Amino acid sequence: MADLESGSEGLLVFDRYDEEFNTLTEQIQRSLDEEPMSPYTQNLLQQCQDLLKQMALEARSLKQPKLLQRVKDYKSHHAQLVQQYERQGLLSGQNLNDDEESRRQTEDMLSNQNDTLERARRTMQETEQVALEITEELGQNRETLMSAHGRVKEVTTLTGRARRILNTMTQRALQQKMVLYAVGGGLVLAFFVILWMMW
Repeated sequence: MADLESGSEGLLVFDRYDEEFNTLTEQIQRSLDEEPMSPYTQNLLQQCQDLLKQMALEARSLKQPKLLQRVKDYKSHHAQLVQQYERQGLLSGQNLNDDEESRRQTEDMLSNQNDTLERARRTMQETEQVALEITEELGQNRETLMSAHGRVKEVTTLTGRARRILNTMTQRALQQKMVLYAVGGGLVLAFFVILWMMW
């Protein structure tokens, strides 16, 4: 009679363990779905493991193969939850590595863009300097043309020669203007190409 009562009490204890195990596994699964790799999940897994040890002891004391098999199945289920937890940890670590690589790539891209902008700025400064020099030279040529025109009026005997000189200088000025426009247009086009490549 005492053995029956003891066995009955043991079954009640095991049933309470069983309910507690099911509750814990539900909490673990929910935690894995909502908040992977949290200390809370790790703590639940440890509680579940401790509970399984108690269930194994209780099942062996009751000497019921059915209960021992149930404990074995529960251990397998617990192992699957642990594997899921560890797998999420590996994935989380991989995501951190991916974020670090992405950050390095972004920094490299920004550095390259800064270098490109600096080269474009230097190109614009050089273009401005060339334009100023050409403008100054054109002004000097204009003064020369004005002086030559005055000399033509004063020296009638050198009209033909002065006219040829004037035509030559006019053509040179026109060529210089064309060169200036070509250089300026090429530099502006290069600037827009650089900007397009940056985007």
